[in-house]
Amino acid sequence: MDFGRLASAVMADTPLPGPESEQLAALVGSGSLRLVYGLLHRRRGNPPTADEVRFFLQAGASADSSVERALRGLRDYFDIAAVDLGGVVRYRLRGWAGTRPAGDRVPISARLRAQALAPARCAQCGRTPSRHGVVLDVDLRVPQDWGGTSDPENLQALCEECQDGKRQHLETYAAHAEQIRHAATFDEPQRRIGELLKAFAGQWVPTDLIGIVASAKEYQEDYQRRIRDLRYLGWEYEQSKRYHEGARVKVYYRLVRAVPWPDNIRAAIVAEEQRRKKTKPPPSLASSHSAQQTLWPAD
Repeated sequence: MDFGRLASAVMADTPLPGPESEQLAALVGSGSLRLVYGLLHRRRGNPPTADEVRFFLQAGASADSSVERALRGLRDYFDIAAVDLGGVVRYRLRGWAGTRPAGDRVPISARLRAQALAPARCAQCGRTPSRHGVVLDVDLRVPQDWGGTSDPENLQALCEECQDGKRQHLETYAAHAEQIRHAATFDEPQRRIGELLKAFAGQWVPTDLIGIVASAKEYQEDYQRRIRDLRYLGWEYEQSKRYHEGARVKVYYRLVRAVPWPDNIRAAIVAEEQRRKKTKPPPSLASSHSAQQTLWPAD
């Protein structure tokens, strides 16, 4: 699996950062590059000339008013084309650069990095720098290759050992990387989980992988509930608990039957929940009497 190519595809599908965004600050800082990017971003429909860019830099009291240097720096990350419009050369921001270094990480600003490391504890093993001498780094819950972003909900602190272990574990799914990334693109967590199960074509899928993909758009504290939601949509799956794969019991899921997705997944789930509540048979008189005896035993 060419993870560099996959990462480039991820960036191509990612919207451009806003001029005031944390993502842009992490990429280019707060100097002349950010000023020029802001101008190019706001004027994508009417690209500026070199003179306009230079005037904007000078008006912004930038220490460096070199247009060529600013454009060269921005082109490490963005596709900026020199276009001839009516005999005048203008600079148009078209998207992400298609030749970004394959090893680039999702940019994380200093503020977000400090926020993620604030607990001062590894999110996986619980060890701390002060007590155990571990070194913490910011980790993406959902990896960049699978569509992970620098949103605060996707950041966590991991020690070097846990981070390395997680990386090795996720590499075991490299053969399914494109299917995993495809599943992670959908808006609804239920659909992300369902598409992941479909991608594995009847194979057993571990819950840790399901949890990562379920949280691709926003962190899912109770992703197991999102799995159960699939039954309300008519999906069928099997569950398997394995007791001899480490200290913890590991749970796997395998798809048995999939059905087409409704137009509104959440509404369909709510409607089915309400239907089942209405059709659920009331408890028998005998069971009610027994329950009362249990709650209020006779003297």
